[in-house]
Amino acid sequence: MTSTPRSSTRGSSTRGRRRGPGRSRPRPAPSPERLETVPQPRTDAADLETEVAVLNELLAEASHQLQEAGRTVCRAEEQRREAETARETEMEDHLLTLGELEHARAEADALRALLLKQGRYEDVAAATAALLDLPASFAELWQRLDVFEHVEVTADRRTALSLDEHTAGRTWAAKAWQGLCALESYAEHRKNGFGGGFHQFCQRPPAGARAYPSSQLAMTETEATMGAHGRERLFPGVGGARVEMQAHLKLAGRGNVCPRVHFRDDLAGKGASGLVIVGYIGPHLTNRRTN
Repeated sequence: MTSTPRSSTRGSSTRGRRRGPGRSRPRPAPSPERLETVPQPRTDAADLETEVAVLNELLAEASHQLQEAGRTVCRAEEQRREAETARETEMEDHLLTLGELEHARAEADALRALLLKQGRYEDVAAATAALLDLPASFAELWQRLDVFEHVEVTADRRTALSLDEHTAGRTWAAKAWQGLCALESYAEHRKNGFGGGFHQFCQRPPAGARAYPSSQLAMTETEATMGAHGRERLFPGVGGARVEMQAHLKLAGRGNVCPRVHFRDDLAGKGASGLVIVGYIGPHLTNRRTN
């Protein structure tokens, strides 16, 4: 009996079921509903550019605000340092003035005692009545200028009165008055035979003289200052013509204002007016340090 080989049928069936290497079962196509839920890539370039521009604007504004905040902090720190310097300067000036007043009081007491010992009671009474209180401002100082016989003030009044706007204005006014009184006293002693200049007068004042501290007096400016800023030291003289005034009284030693009183000794010499001329009372003029 002849039979059909089983292997041929099995082989044929097996070949129908086998998958070649690299072949995969095909996936079903997505339904239209699923395609609608897939996020679409943004392709609007104009919207993207607008967004970037807005972000850049915000960044620039934030950067500007940070810079402004930094500048505000710097200004506040600078103002704090200035206030501290002004306070220290004012305290130093007060101490200096106090020392000078104590010295003047001791000298006045000694002279008063001497006059009383000699029986010159009327002279003591007249000297006491002639004493004036220190001015509390430059405005008050300006009202008293007519008491001076040998000092002529040609300085600009507005510049001087601007010093009253500062916290140390009262101290500066008192020191300016002290300086003007010292110049008046110097002129009187020159007419009575004193042979030195104002600096010598302040270093070794004659008996009864009113001097200004020589450490706060400068009779000249540096050559560099005069070369670069000499024109600022030209002020009105008695006749109105501008004349050079290097000599100055220092009303403060430190700070941004450091007021000065510039004057000219015109007591003697050819064509002299016989006066001490004060041509400037105001903030420190320009020099190599302030420029």
